Amino acid sequence: MVAPPTAPPTRRSLAILLLALTGLALGGTLGAASAQTDPPRPDTDATTAMPSGAPPLNDEYHYRWSLGGFGGFIGRLFLPGHGEGVLTYRTEDGQVQSELLVTSEASDDGEYWQYGSTIDPRTGNSTEAWSAYRWRGKEKSRRQEVEVEGVKDIVAGILALRRDPPNGPLEMEIWSDGKVYPVLVEPKGREERKIGDEIVMTRRFSFGPGGERDGRRWKGGMEVWIAEDKAATPVEIRLVRSLAKLNLRLVEMP
Repeated sequence: MVAPPTAPPTRRSLAILLLALTGLALGGTLGAASAQTDPPRPDTDATTAMPSGAPPLNDEYHYRWSLGGFGGFIGRLFLPGHGEGVLTYRTEDGQVQSELLVTSEASDDGEYWQYGSTIDPRTGNSTEAWSAYRWRGKEKSRRQEVEVEGVKDIVAGILALRRDPPNGPLEMEIWSDGKVYPVLVEPKGREERKIGDEIVMTRRFSFGPGGERDGRRWKGGMEVWIAEDKAATPVEIRLVRSLAKLNLRLVEMP
């Protein structure tokens, strides 16, 4: 069972965030597009693996989130429209533990949503995923082994983008609660983003439907803005589900 955060904030629920975030996992090999044209990196075990000899990860990023789109507008009539998000990557016992914690100062006392995964640093793929939340006095947690080979959950996918971003369109698959959907990852060029008082140059990437598999078509979407700094900082993340958008923007550069 996933332990709740030590100091969750107060007031109203985060239900719409659960709909926007739950169950997302990325499949395929990020970086394959660049691997087709560029020679393999000598200091890397695999295109999406952690560089050989790299120090253990100890990343923590603080975001402000907000709801957008028509679905987000309707949701804000009943639910919080903004709050805080913390994305972490930690190396523990030779594995990378990733986690996204979402809370709001406008939520009911003790409410939160938490998603995490274990990443194999040799391949960059996810081996386990879990989630937990507290909402309207109810608590629920779930832990699941990722049995499909070569898949990445959402936070592992962001880490793979940081490690080895594709230079061109990349066909891949998304794994969501045991089901697999084709997606297309596309670089969208360089963009400036304002983080706090700082203007940051980034590379933007989008994830969209890439066809059908077994009659299923992915209905979600994601965009990620990666800073052109040494750490490849994820400065902004945008998740799309139906008519709702959830945007997380970094509070300040580390």
